[in-house]
Amino acid sequence: MLGTRLVFGLSMVAGLVLALNLDEQLAPYYPCWFVLSTIALLVAARELSNLLAETPAAPSANTVVGGVLALVIANWAPHMVYGKPRSLDLSALDYDPFAPLSALAWPFLTFTAIILTGFVVQGLQFDRPGRTMAKIAGTLLAVAYLGVLAAFTIQTRWFAGPRQGLLALVFLFSTAKGADTGAYAIGRLIGKHKLWPALSPSKTIEGALGGLVFGILAALIVVAVSRFWMRAPTLSVTAAVIYGAIVSTAAQLGDLMESMIKRDCLRKDASSSVPGFGGVLDVIDSILFAGPIAFLLWIAIGP
Repeated sequence: MLGTRLVFGLSMVAGLVLALNLDEQLAPYYPCWFVLSTIALLVAARELSNLLAETPAAPSANTVVGGVLALVIANWAPHMVYGKPRSLDLSALDYDPFAPLSALAWPFLTFTAIILTGFVVQGLQFDRPGRTMAKIAGTLLAVAYLGVLAAFTIQTRWFAGPRQGLLALVFLFSTAKGADTGAYAIGRLIGKHKLWPALSPSKTIEGALGGLVFGILAALIVVAVSRFWMRAPTLSVTAAVIYGAIVSTAAQLGDLMESMIKRDCLRKDASSSVPGFGGVLDVIDSILFAGPIAFLLWIAIGP
């Protein structure tokens, strides 16, 4: 199981880095990133809808999928409307480090429209009291959990500067997946003390500490590759350690929160579509939580 997880995990990271590199000459459109984001989030939307289907908050699966798709498209919309090739000069007079925050207005306005639409749809389908509010709550929770949280990771691709969007995503995925792998490996090898048994009986304190160390090491490895191979501006060693510690902690919290969802739904995995991991939702759960933290950290301490 550990070997399968390592091999498949490394393959996914390598495939992602390759796709992001292929996209680099197609700024600001990034078709590979669009396809990967769309497929991952739509599959995860189906998985989450199926998980919640037997609970009182059973969502409208079609609304969840449609809402998540709308949010993915909304993340590209400002760059399609106002898009232009990014300046490679960080000192350019028109450079605005907070521009990525402005782009987030599009998906958040879209989510507002999804809320309004969700109420109207359930109003049209209303047949008897006692179910509608729970269905609306479950639907909007699923759309927000996948579509809104993922918006920060998606928007990271447009950070300005030489390969900064690419580097920011590689930092995020490497740190989060490093934390996942470290927590799983160390927990399996020497884990004894339960971390949060009410949510996940298999996770241990030793595993969490291993995930923290692996996450920091992954961030430092990306610093070395960026600095000595890509010759690109990157985080300092101190900033990378801070980044690795915070993002790996957020990633492990994301894993625990998805464990809470599965435990509440009496399921071990979201599905069996990804060998060694479970479902797509089990792969991206750490990214969903770590993405907003990494986004804001990059604005605060990024190169």
